[in-house]
Amino acid sequence: MNSQVLVTGFQKFGNHNENISEQVANSLSGQKVRGHEIIVNILSVDETGSRYVSDIYKEHDFKAILHIGLAENALLPRIELKAKDILNFSIPDNSGRLIKNTPISGQGDLFSTINIEDWDVKNMIDQPEISNDAGEYICNETLYRTLESNSKKIPVCFLHLPPKQNDAYGLVMQCLDRMLRPPCIDVGAGAIISDGKFLAARRAPSEKHAGWWEFPGGKFEPGENAVDCLVREISEELDLEVTVHEEVGTWIFDHDDVVVRLHVRICRITSGVMKMRVHDRFQWCDNPNEVDWLGPDKEIASAISAMLPHLHQDS
Repeated sequence: MNSQVLVTGFQKFGNHNENISEQVANSLSGQKVRGHEIIVNILSVDETGSRYVSDIYKEHDFKAILHIGLAENALLPRIELKAKDILNFSIPDNSGRLIKNTPISGQGDLFSTINIEDWDVKNMIDQPEISNDAGEYICNETLYRTLESNSKKIPVCFLHLPPKQNDAYGLVMQCLDRMLRPPCIDVGAGAIISDGKFLAARRAPSEKHAGWWEFPGGKFEPGENAVDCLVREISEELDLEVTVHEEVGTWIFDHDDVVVRLHVRICRITSGVMKMRVHDRFQWCDNPNEVDWLGPDKEIASAISAMLPHLHQDS
C-alpha cells in the first residue's frame, strides 16, 4: 500500500452556501506529494466531525495530517500552531450543539507538531499568517482532538483559508510539501568582504557540487551558532581568521533529500594567508553575475552586492 497523507475539509455551515475548505480538499484527492498519496475526507461540522481523525488514527499509518477550514472574516490564510482547550460557539454547529465556555479536555492547550521555522513562510503563496488562535469553534475542536490522539507525533497542522483564495490548491500543496520534507540543516555562509568586494570560492573536482561557486562555510556543529560556525569553517577551509559581523539574511534551499537553512553573515579577515582546501579557485566579486553560483547563492550574492556601498564606507 502506498504511504498516505490525510487532508480534511469541512462541509458548509451557518449561513454559508459553500465552504472553500471542502472545495480545495476535494481537488487534492488522489494527488501525490513527495511520493505520498493524498487521501481526503470532508468532515461534518459537529462533534462527530471533530472526532473523525482521532477515531480512525490507530487504524492508519498516515505520514501527515492537514486540516483545512474556513476563516470567514480573514483576509489572509493562517497557519494555526495552537489548539485551545476551550469551546465557545457563537453559532450552533450543524447538529444544533451550542457550547459556551467549556473546556475540551481540561488538560490545557495543545500545539501543532510542525517546525514552522523550517517552512520559509515568506516564500509561500500569499505569505500566510502564523496564528496561535484557531478560534473556539469546530476548527479548534478538530485540531485539538487530532493533536490529543497523535501518539506517533506525525506532522499535524491546520490551515485556515479566507472565503476567497486565489491559489488555495497551490498553497495547500506547499503546506503538505513542507510537512513532509526533511528537517532543515543549519549552515553558515560567510560573505568575506575586502576592498569593496566579496569572496566567491569554487568547489574542487573532488568535492560534492564540483565546479560550482559558493560562499565559504558549512554545517553548524552541536552547540554552535552562526558566528561560531563561520569562524571555525573559514579557518578550516581557507586558513583565514575572520571576525563575523552583521546578518545578510537567512535562506532555505530544498535539495529534495536535504533541506539547508543558510545563515549568511558579513565577515572580515583579521589574519592569515588564503589556502584552498575544499575549493580550487577564488574570485573577488562586486556583482552577482561574475561566476556560476550553487543553489540560492546567486540570490545571496545579489543581496550582498546591494550592501557593498555601505560596507565599503564602513570598512
